This record gives sequence, structure tokens and C-alpha cells, in this order.
Amino acid sequence: MAEIVHAKDLRPGNTFLNGGNLYEVIENYFNKTAMREGIVKCKVRNLRTGSITIDVLTGGKFEKVLVENVKMSFSYVDGSNYVFMDNTTFETVEIPEVRIQNMKMFLIEGIEVSILKYGEEILGIRLPDQITCDLIDCEEAVQGNTVKAIMKKAHISTGLEVQVPQFVRPTDRIIIRTSDGTYVGRETK
Repeated sequence: MAEIVHAKDLRPGNTFLNGGNLYEVIENYFNKTAMREGIVKCKVRNLRTGSITIDVLTGGKFEKVLVENVKMSFSYVDGSNYVFMDNTTFETVEIPEVRIQNMKMFLIEGIEVSILKYGEEILGIRLPDQITCDLIDCEEAVQGNTVKAIMKKAHISTGLEVQVPQFVRPTDRIIIRTSDGTYVGRETK
């Protein structure tokens, strides 16, 4: 029997069915006034389309679902499909580019990701919080400007452009936050 969850009990990370669509809660808001029923608003991600919306779910009851996270490594791109491999069983999975459109700039060969599965349906991937990658080029440092932290453009092998501090050299390995593509630091050797 399916587990039913009330809207007021939804928490970030919960997944549920609503109108035939699978949603993951990103943030939830609960507002209770003296004379009214509490208002529940949730920022949710549709796991099939990737769209993010803020929905009013007050008073709703939803079927809680289990989305499985399978650890796999990114292997290569085959046309418009991205191929991932399980490092223990060597099983491969192909995911269409449209399912990972906004995450493909962080996919470097060998990076370990979580494949999101609902039953046999592959919903997409979940990236690690940070990745470490090599720079392929970066702008020259501007001499003499030390009043504030000046940033310069740098590129990684996937084509992602990152703003890095002036002291970063083209031979450095840098750490990037995958949630927003910002520079975190350099890898020490």
C-alpha cells in the first residue's frame, strides 16, 4: 500500500506524486494565521521535465514515492545520449541530453553522479556538490589592481566559463560548485 503524506508534512528532499507527475520538494513554506488553515507552499522540481515551480499545496494529500539513487560514473557522449557506467557491475545506462540539459556542462569523464530511477524509469542525474577540473585556458592577470578581488574568465574542457581570481594559472586544477557554477578554490598538489 502506498504511503500517503499530508502537504504540511512535506520536507526538502521528499518525492511525491501529484496529478501523475513526480515532484521533489526543494523548499517548503508554512504560514499559519489565527483564524485560517495553514497555507503550505512548496518549491518543487518536476523530476520528468526538470521545471521548478512554487505550488500551493494547502490541505493536499499525496502519494509518497521512493526515487532510487544509483551511483554511476560518466563515461562518454554517444550522439545526443550521455552514457554512464556502474563501476562494480559495468552496466551502462544512456540518458538523453534533454534530461540533463542544465547539468551537462559539469560532466567530466569519470565524475561520479547519482542516477535517479523510479521503478525502471530513469529520471535524470544528481551531481555532486562540487567538482574538480582542469582549466584549458584563462585570461591574463591585470597587474596593479589590488584594491578589490578582481576576477577573470577561465574555461574548462566542457566549455563552461567560470570567473576565477587573478592568481589562478592556466595549469591549475580548480574546484567548482555545481549548483551555480562558481569558483570555490584550487586543488592543492
